[in-house]
Amino acid sequence: MSEYKKIVLLKGLERMEDYHFRTIKSLLKKELHLSDNMQKNYDKIQIADKMEETFPEDAGLNKLIEICQEIDGLRGLVENLKKERAKVKKPNEEKVKTALKQRKQEEPSSSQPLSTDNEPNKNKHSSKKKSKTPTETEGGKERKLTQEESQLPEAPESNIQKDEHCLQTPHKPPPIPPNSSSNKKQKRKSIINESTVKTEISQEEQQLLELPATSNSSDASELHNHQTPRKKNIPKEPAKEEGYQQGPKEVMVLKVTEPFTYDLIDDKRMFHATVATENEFFRVKIFDPVLEEKFIPNKIIAISNYFGSKGFLEIHEASCVSDVDPNRIMVISQTLRQNANTTPKIKDIFLKPKGTYLNGEFVVYEKTERNSCIYYGIEDGTGKMEVVVYGKLTSIKCEPGQKLGLVCFELSSSEDKWQLKSVIHSFMQVCALGFNIIKNHSCIYVCVCVYINTHIYVLYLTVGIT
Repeated sequence: MSEYKKIVLLKGLERMEDYHFRTIKSLLKKELHLSDNMQKNYDKIQIADKMEETFPEDAGLNKLIEICQEIDGLRGLVENLKKERAKVKKPNEEKVKTALKQRKQEEPSSSQPLSTDNEPNKNKHSSKKKSKTPTETEGGKERKLTQEESQLPEAPESNIQKDEHCLQTPHKPPPIPPNSSSNKKQKRKSIINESTVKTEISQEEQQLLELPATSNSSDASELHNHQTPRKKNIPKEPAKEEGYQQGPKEVMVLKVTEPFTYDLIDDKRMFHATVATENEFFRVKIFDPVLEEKFIPNKIIAISNYFGSKGFLEIHEASCVSDVDPNRIMVISQTLRQNANTTPKIKDIFLKPKGTYLNGEFVVYEKTERNSCIYYGIEDGTGKMEVVVYGKLTSIKCEPGQKLGLVCFELSSSEDKWQLKSVIHSFMQVCALGFNIIKNHSCIYVCVCVYINTHIYVLYLTVGIT
């Protein structure tokens, strides 16, 4: 708790402005049982003491984070408090695991038989009788058991004892084995069955080891066919994580936008990226443009101390991204790459819930400007819908026949019409429909594909003579 209190006082309350501190005192008045005089006069140290007294588990750190999240201007403080909490929480968890492990090692095994001086003599006599080797003078039942046992492979005494212990119920004294021949048979069979399973497995493993690495024999192929590998399900949608994630997570960079200004007042800049592991892909918002040099397509990086929110991973500091071993190899399937970069069909967009954020490239067939907004009509072979652009993105000029590249546009509706609406973190650019350079005899042509009135035209332009 003392570590948590240090965070509350030194990393939290002491770094607040007076206005925010007074806000905290007002919101915690009832929970901390503050009188009017205490609320007015208590300083940050006294409030930290009251929080430690009221919330003994963590000195009120979680409560402080919860309240600060609701106060504008304290987002950076909240992120720092979460990081400091994670630093304390992880060592504590390790200590608990270590203590539990040591406790288990120190506890006496409950499966070991406990001998006491108060045991009945008949039990001792029965135990001695069990260990005695049957002879010709013993009863017929014992002689028959000896014949059956002679046909079974002998197991070492230590293994038999180990099996007997495993058969006991935990935390109960072991029952005294009865002297009946049926129980002895059952025990022997369990030992033999276990050894048979182990033998079969080891033989199969041995066959694998004995096959040459370059063997193409039918035996190797047949043995390989016996193995039940399942085909991986390649996701079509980006993976989502919520809240603070400590990591690290190793990912490969697939696609990156250029940095852009998303807050004109404070001149704040960011960029978007798409990254992937071998099994899934993620959309990422990077709020530190310095990290542009880390986010290079096909480069493997490690991200940590990031936040999951609304389908995106958010990275706020350069220290959250680090390089990995240059020899590190990550295999990203072509299907996963395509799913991460594909543009959704408009008919499929209609099936998604409102509030979903989408990326894609769409052909514009009409454009309307009204109320300081631009409305683009977009379409593909499956349907039509509307893109609404606000604020800074209205300065980007796109005309019918061109293609719009959209990143982080929110799905919404207005007057029974589906819309992709720009938000503060949206990115937009005009994409070329496609062009090609052709050399023919002494001339150079540029082949350009354009889209006009629902038709695609191919234009050949002469750009030079060789």
